[in-house]
Amino acid sequence: MSDPSPAIRASDADRERVAELVRAAVGDGRLTVVEGDERQAAAYGAVFRHELEPVTADLAPVPAPSTTAGTLTRPAVTDRPDSTGSVAVMSGADRRGAWTPGRTHRAMSIMGGTNLDLRHARLDDTGLTIQTVSIMGGVEIDLRGAVGDTGPGVTIQAFALMGGCAVVVDPDTTVEVTGIGFMGGFSNDAGPAARPDGPRLRVTGFAMMGGVSVTRRPLAIGPG
Repeated sequence: MSDPSPAIRASDADRERVAELVRAAVGDGRLTVVEGDERQAAAYGAVFRHELEPVTADLAPVPAPSTTAGTLTRPAVTDRPDSTGSVAVMSGADRRGAWTPGRTHRAMSIMGGTNLDLRHARLDDTGLTIQTVSIMGGVEIDLRGAVGDTGPGVTIQAFALMGGCAVVVDPDTTVEVTGIGFMGGFSNDAGPAARPDGPRLRVTGFAMMGGVSVTRRPLAIGPG
């Protein structure tokens, strides 16, 4: 009898595809944050393709958001929760793709890092409040294309203790920063918005031996 076919090694693209399905499942409530972290760790640690199959065996594929040149086509909101959360304790938490943040999203990073990419997030006109806690850790928030022209916009309430929070907005967003720093600070490096009637972002909070910054970059269509 001949030997069975050798196992096929997984590529970075294979691992990222599975991790994206897990992130989407956490975003729409099919998995808890803890389950999502465990499955992402399994996905990124997989050596062979067959090791990836159990990670998403009970999850249906989620189609990628469609785009056109220079714009984002945002998925429709079906049932947006009041609150969601991300936790990174000596680890990482990554939310990206077509996920659904609650009207309040709480991100805690303790000696770890959190990435919140809202460019393709499922949002509506009821607004979004992001509450971040960074203790010897960091939070990165990409709001390009996420802040709507109508409704209350986005508010970030940041607390940084020997940590930081970095926010990126698109050229049209008007930024208001009112946070308080003690041996740290809040910086608005975004400059003036391209149009005065665009979406609005408000950043407030407290930074001690840490920093909260807002910068501006052109809207990017792809996942990076």
